[in-house]
Amino acid sequence: MKKRKSHDNYNINMKLLDTFKSFEEFESCFEVYKNTNYVDYFIKDCKTLASINAKYPNGIMVTALIALKYYYIKFCCVHGGSHKNKLHLTNASHRNTMRQGCEAGIYLRVSDDGKSLVITKMTEIHNHEISRVLYSHLPNQRKINPAKKVITLELMDLKANKKMIQNKIMNDSGRIITLKDLSNIRTTARKHDSINNIVEVINKLKTKHNCNVEVSTDEANNFNGIFIQDRFIAESIHAFPEVVFADATNKLIDLRLPVYVLVTEDGNGQSEIAEIGLLVNEEEQTLRWFFKRLKNLIQFQLILGDMKERKVIKQVFPEVSLTICLFHTLRTINREITCDKRNVTHDERDSTKEIIQNLVYCKSEFTT
Repeated sequence: MKKRKSHDNYNINMKLLDTFKSFEEFESCFEVYKNTNYVDYFIKDCKTLASINAKYPNGIMVTALIALKYYYIKFCCVHGGSHKNKLHLTNASHRNTMRQGCEAGIYLRVSDDGKSLVITKMTEIHNHEISRVLYSHLPNQRKINPAKKVITLELMDLKANKKMIQNKIMNDSGRIITLKDLSNIRTTARKHDSINNIVEVINKLKTKHNCNVEVSTDEANNFNGIFIQDRFIAESIHAFPEVVFADATNKLIDLRLPVYVLVTEDGNGQSEIAEIGLLVNEEEQTLRWFFKRLKNLIQFQLILGDMKERKVIKQVFPEVSLTICLFHTLRTINREITCDKRNVTHDERDSTKEIIQNLVYCKSEFTT
């Protein structure tokens, strides 16, 4: 194996079987290699030493140097892979993609003695044009450091001309910066500034959208949930309070909070949103706080999408008629009536489900 003599004298032409005493040393050498040869790579696959040792605590890699970091790591050219249109996009216009099927790549793994990283596979043949200009326009080469981002945001806040900002950043950093990059920096900063800012959200809901907003917190003043209702929603629930539908969905928003929606049915049979709630959890205390927002209604029937809220609903509204929705009922029946669970034959299972479905959809007691 060929060993590198100095950390300060990096070889711009890495070769098969070259070794590195640490992953940091490889990164430094790899950066010089990419900048000199005008090619860029991304990590296609990897496995760390920590994960290997966790899986095999008595394995041979337990004594491997921590500085190596990876058990193996595979780099592929940024133009590797192929772009495949989905069936419904076959006739759509061409979509920009960097994938050109390039097979260039580098594969490193830990040596048998666990003291170095070794390049065990290396393909340097690219199927696309390589030049300094094209390399400078690649996304990784257009990145600017945090300090430059701060300056960019300050200039954009002052309404400076984007083209002039672009020229300044390019002259200062020596990198290619597109107008789209500037727009992305601004958009990312706005999302970062507004995310988790509950005070800003509440003020916006109250002032801009004229909403009734209530917030629930625990004893330590930690956020538990938020109740939202605008004027139109309030009018809807007061006009049609007889039947209320309740359901929750997860992963709808970036914060991954459960979003509870209460819906009423108007005189035309159309649904109207009655309340919206964002809850940190679905514990009994949090659900009780949310459903108590309906206390001003005198009498109604509540239809739930799941059974987890039934206990809370009966506590808050003991006089309310509680119903499980048809979809969830049939789904539960379909899940519970199986040959294994009920010890029945396939014919008995199918006939039972058919009878239940006919009962559910029959229009009267005299129809089947």
